[in-house]
Parts: sequence; C-alpha cells; structure tokens
Amino acid sequence: MEQSKVINGSRIWYGAVKLLIAAAAFMFIYMQVISKENFSNIVLEYRDVILRGGNGMMMTLVSVLMLVNWSLEALKWKMMMSKLEAIPFSRALSAVFSGLTVSFFTPNRIGEYAGRVFHLHTANRIKGTLVTILENLSQLIITIAIGSVSLVLYLNKYTELHSYLLWVTGVILLLFSGTLIFLFLEVPVLDAAAIKMKRLKKFKRYLEVLSEYKKSELLVILGLALLRYIVFTTQFFILLGVFGVHGSFATEILLINMVFFVMTLIPTFALAEIGVRGAVATFFLSNISMDSLAILNASVSLWLINLVIPAIAGIIFIFQFRFSREKAVKWY
Repeated sequence: MEQSKVINGSRIWYGAVKLLIAAAAFMFIYMQVISKENFSNIVLEYRDVILRGGNGMMMTLVSVLMLVNWSLEALKWKMMMSKLEAIPFSRALSAVFSGLTVSFFTPNRIGEYAGRVFHLHTANRIKGTLVTILENLSQLIITIAIGSVSLVLYLNKYTELHSYLLWVTGVILLLFSGTLIFLFLEVPVLDAAAIKMKRLKKFKRYLEVLSEYKKSELLVILGLALLRYIVFTTQFFILLGVFGVHGSFATEILLINMVFFVMTLIPTFALAEIGVRGAVATFFLSNISMDSLAILNASVSLWLINLVIPAIAGIIFIFQFRFSREKAVKWY
C-alpha cells in the first residue's frame, strides 16, 4: 500500500514537472516570437508571397523539407543510440522535437540534450548525453568543413587577399577540417586511450560506450549530416528565390555556406539567433542583392520553419519525458 502511494505520488510529481516545462516553453515562445508586433507583419508578408504565382508550392516544399531535415536528424540519433537502447523512429523524432523546445531558452541550445535523453526508457542518461553530443558534433564538423572551403573561395572572390596568404589560409583550413573529420572517425580509438588515463578512469563506466562505434558507422553518421546540410541549404536557396533574391547558383550557395559557417561560430540563444542570423545573412547576401528586407524575410522564414514550428510541436512530446529509468536496467 505504501509503495503504491509512493508510485502514485511520483507520477503526480513528474506530471506536474512536465506540465510546468511545457507551459513555460509555450509562454516563452509565445512572448518572444508570436506576440511580437513584427510577427503579424511577417504573417501578412507570407500571405502576399504565397499568393504570387508558384510561391505557394515553393513554401510547401520548404515545409516538407523541414520534416526531411529533422527526420534525418532523428535517424542519426536513433542509429547512435542503438548501442544503448533500441529506439523506434517515431520516438527518436519526438525526442528531436522536444529537444528543440527545451533548447529554445538555453545558451547554444545545450538544453537539447536534456530534451532528448528524457525520452530514453532504459539507457543510462549520462551515456545518452555523451552519445548525443558526439552525434551533434557530426553536424558541426560538416558545417565547418564546407564553411572552410567556402571561406577560401569567398576570400578569393570578394577580397584582394594576396595569393600567398590565400594559399596559406586554404591549407590551414583544409588541415583543420581534415583533422576534425579524422578525430571524429577515430573517436573509438581516442576514447579507449583516454579511459586508460588515471584522471579519467573514474569515468570509464560512462566513456566506454564511445569505444563501441565502428569507423564505418561514424562515416554513415557524417553522411547523414551532409544530407541534412544539403537539405537546409536547399531550403534557404528556395526561400531567397521566393522573396526575390537571385544570383548565380554557385554564388548563392557559396554565400549561404558562409552564413551557416559564421552562424556556427557565434554563440547565441535560439531566440536571439534570429537577429544575428539576419545580420549575418544580410552582410554576405548583399553581394548579390541590395534588398536587405527580402534577405531578412528569407532568413526569418528559415528560422520560423526549421526551428520555431518544430519547437512548438515539441511541446506536446514533453509529456513523454521519463524522469526515471525502467527497473529492468540497473542505474550505473
């Protein structure tokens, strides 16, 4: 009887916490995004844009690509988590969405890790967080690698940097990107070596999971990260066209790569990101268009479609959080 009361009490407590997190997330997003005066102006702008010939279909395509984008991320996370727990794709996607929700009001989206690992049923949460960090690094590495190549091309095209300095910069960035990819693929080896260090031996029970990944598996994760990059680059390219920003295909892709590269290097809150993203996008894309409002609208649209809408949807999945693991598996 006493045990039953404890269980019921825990359920009520956990339910209250989930409700509090969901309510706080909704109010935070509402106050910082939806209630803003310029939000209604953006909605009206969308209406005008969609009414133009063909743009409705393009906006629909961008929305569909949003689902593709986060589905690829969910697939990455599901594959990485398979060493700890078999997760259905639907739960992985739910975890990704709720992770976005929690990340909305944390610096550099660090809350995303908690938003995901609380969807695990049996896996150790600390191990789950470490694996999630490793999985997220794959996307960071792809963005930096592509951004590094793009930076060299950008400097060559839009600056008068001496050819020698340009060559040196290119070599340094190439070596840096190659090193990041190499270290990512060699994580199992590096982890095995790290565990042997005296200072890290006490963390062996958590770190050992990183040694279980094969290089081929990590290569697949990088491939999925590359596909994701192609998807959201395509989204931005389409949105720029929808709002009337046009340039040669190669030039637009180069400048979009620079926007993503610089945004990756700037630490921001998700809600503050839109201002920074708009400024960065305007700076680079002004090379092909002086219509700063159109550039800003395209940038804001990408942010709303890829982050705000999924974050709002993720509020629902917060109620699927599990704050305690199933008893079948021992907590380490």
